[in-house]
Amino acid sequence: MNLDRYHEQHREIRGQMQDLHRLLEPAAMAADPVAARRALVSLGAKLNIHLAFEDAALYPPLLKSPDRLVQEKARQYMTDMGGIKAALKAHLQRWVSTQRVEADPAAFRTETLAVFTALQRRLEAEDREFYPLVERQA
Repeated sequence: MNLDRYHEQHREIRGQMQDLHRLLEPAAMAADPVAARRALVSLGAKLNIHLAFEDAALYPPLLKSPDRLVQEKARQYMTDMGGIKAALKAHLQRWVSTQRVEADPAAFRTETLAVFTALQRRLEAEDREFYPLVERQA
């Protein structure tokens, strides 16, 4: 199975995460707290596109794989991502207004970094463990 599109999306997501991380620095937050929120919304949109591709084109054939390990890992990654996706959605809803971010930029920063860390771990696990497993199967 060719995962080039998924690897490219991971690179794009990581690039957006790096941009967001810079905007979450205390000095940047003090200067323009709303810029970080805009970057987070953009990252969320990119991530939703990536997840839609995974749900529609990646996981269905893997769940039917003759390799039980591939099936198990696909189910595991689908389940785990549901938690991260829900956390990101809740985070975006909590910080839906720019006024909220401006009122408490420190809390926004702390909470965003927590979601960010979970997402970063997920990308690393997919790149290190899951995608190589899938690529070896092909």
